[in-house]
Amino acid sequence: MTLSKTNVLFDKILLVTAATDEIREVPEYAAYYDTGKNLLIMKDAYVSVRDGLIIYIGLDRVSAEAAFAGDNFEIYNGKNKLVWPTMANTHGHIPMTLMRNQTDDHNLHDWLFNVIFPMEAHLTPEHVYHGSMLGMAEMIRHGTGAAADMYYFSDSVAQAARQSGFRLNVCCDGKLEGSDGKSHVSDNELASFKERWEGGSEGLIRTSLLVHSIYLYEPYLYEELAAAARKHDMYVQVHISETSKEVEDCLAKYGKRPPQQLDKFGLLDGHVIAAHCVHLDDDDRALLAARKVTVAHNPASNFKLGSGFADIAAMVQAGIHVSLGTDGAASNNNLDLYQEMRLAGYLAKGLTGDASVLPAGQLIQMATLNGMRGLGFDRVGCLLPGWKADLQIVDIDHPAMQPLGDPEAALVYSCSSGNVESMMVDGVWLMYKNDLKTIDEEKTIAEAVSYSNKLS
Repeated sequence: MTLSKTNVLFDKILLVTAATDEIREVPEYAAYYDTGKNLLIMKDAYVSVRDGLIIYIGLDRVSAEAAFAGDNFEIYNGKNKLVWPTMANTHGHIPMTLMRNQTDDHNLHDWLFNVIFPMEAHLTPEHVYHGSMLGMAEMIRHGTGAAADMYYFSDSVAQAARQSGFRLNVCCDGKLEGSDGKSHVSDNELASFKERWEGGSEGLIRTSLLVHSIYLYEPYLYEELAAAARKHDMYVQVHISETSKEVEDCLAKYGKRPPQQLDKFGLLDGHVIAAHCVHLDDDDRALLAARKVTVAHNPASNFKLGSGFADIAAMVQAGIHVSLGTDGAASNNNLDLYQEMRLAGYLAKGLTGDASVLPAGQLIQMATLNGMRGLGFDRVGCLLPGWKADLQIVDIDHPAMQPLGDPEAALVYSCSSGNVESMMVDGVWLMYKNDLKTIDEEKTIAEAVSYSNKLS
């Protein structure tokens, strides 16, 4: 399927977006910027998109049309619709859609070592490609336009993203068996992978180095990974302090907690996406904030695996950049960031006993702007002229969404992924009025089911 950018004028639509310094500095937006919520909310807005960029946002139809400078454009009727940015899933194992609903009701370490790892031993690049296509189809339907992926056969994941027009920060394992029989980092493998994919698909693909966790490798390999991340200037994706057992084992082995030990190895020096971070103390949080680590909060997976409750309110208070993730579909069992956004808010309020903690506007920022920045995508995650046209359209003419009240509260607490009608990445329709445009959905589901059956 071809990927073609569409010029479109969204006609009198309700707009909601997390605010940036740029928005705060535009005088004509002042009346629509809510300082307390840190949101721009504009009713009956006109939004013009041309050549993959947002070129106008405002209330003047004449100016909205003039922004196209004579180019043709389609009109999208905004009646009973809401436009807001696509979401960013900052932690996941996308091909694990193949293992959905097959490996449930286990605690993490039992699930991982006794169920998942043996199943993954049978994976091929074809499995990973078809699982990735299914995961991207699901995320597109759920209003998610970008994701981090940490898995095997990364070329297959990247190929799926390129075909579907999806934004992706994809990990490279980069480890090969050496002459001593041990795994070592391969500079050639990393350099080749980065050359193949970094900035690929017209800038939609970024690359990372896979550092699974503090418990999977021997010390020498962490040092090699840290050196490789510096040498190749690569993002790092890593699980940190997902379970209490991980923390206890790390203390027993190294005498330090996971964040402290990873920092000692040099693995927190650059751009790091740290998944879970459930079991942190004050020193851990201070360190992650100082290192400017992006934390990917995965409440549904943490609940389901019995891993615990991440204190996101304390992380935010400490100055940590917090975003949202789903983890893999084998441990969630979906890739729905609407669910994660809502659960994150409920969890923070329940843990603190303070209903004002993590209000809806802050959750919207985590799901969009924070996530895109954490993945390394510039000028994505906010609706503003000059920014990329990554946006989703939500149908608000729905019993569960009315009366609408506060739009941000409706998005977080009432909306479900089934309300997403259309979504666009870089000006390309990935879904238009409930029809996937870059993925053959029926074929993708059938192929994924077939490859899933080959794993069992």
